[in-house]
Amino acid sequence: MRNPLSPIARLARHLRLQAAEADLAYMEARGPAAIAQQRAHVNRLRAAVQAPPLLPISTEAIRRRIERNAKQVLL
Repeated sequence: MRNPLSPIARLARHLRLQAAEADLAYMEARGPAAIAQQRAHVNRLRAAVQAPPLLPISTEAIRRRIERNAKQVLL
């Protein structure tokens, strides 16, 4: 017999993952010092929902993405 709370627990894990990924995006744009810690947290949450880990990203790639996003907003 399936646990009736399983879908709720699965949804909660996915919601936590979405929140953690949003936090990561914010930190990558504004707080490079916390990126490694948040990336590890996101990867742990991704592992809990059996999603592949995030690929490593360099600070230069983060800087380029931030600049590109800023230019898109300004133009």
